[in-house]
Amino acid sequence: MSNDIQSFELLFDPLCGWCYGAHPIVREVAAQTGKPLRLTPTGLFAGANGREMDAGFAAYAWQNDQRIMQMTGQQFSDAYRRDVLQAGGRFDSWLLTLAFHILSSAQPDDALAVLEALQQARYVAGQDVSDVNVLAGVAEGLGMPRAAFLAAMQDDATVRAARARLQAGQQAQRAAGVRGVPALLAHTTNGIRLIPSLYDPASLAAIGVDI
Repeated sequence: MSNDIQSFELLFDPLCGWCYGAHPIVREVAAQTGKPLRLTPTGLFAGANGREMDAGFAAYAWQNDQRIMQMTGQQFSDAYRRDVLQAGGRFDSWLLTLAFHILSSAQPDDALAVLEALQQARYVAGQDVSDVNVLAGVAEGLGMPRAAFLAAMQDDATVRAARARLQAGQQAQRAAGVRGVPALLAHTTNGIRLIPSLYDPASLAAIGVDI
């Protein structure tokens, strides 16, 4: 591992299947290097960057998800296909990102577990994560009272902080010269370095991680 690495930063969007698929790899990076890991959302699919989940997009997403599952072992359930993809609706990660901000701020040492719990509600349980009541259920499962979570979702200061976090992620993305996610950045004594691919063993071996 490069001994100048001080910490890692994962740029992600919670509706990104490849980000969900990368969880086992990201856990290995943190475990094998012992370096701090920060998770930063970029808003890739948030707000104006969202879209409607029509039949064509649903079919494309499911095909892509099957590829991710084959590569990583991460589960994409039939309930997700039936009750999320085929149900249609809006594909927009803003509320999910806000929920991540609230829950990871309360549990900063468990941010990856928070993200995985939120994503599993969609990809495994087949729940609508654009529904605040579904998100409140995840919050309860992570130990935050429902009322406190719902109040935070409506709090202006919390919303501003979440938007600022998205802007920081977008700035980091631009600085690293990447457009997509997941993107893993190594913060080093000589600046920020992009790890070329989380799915490339050679890229991981260069930082001392054996997958």
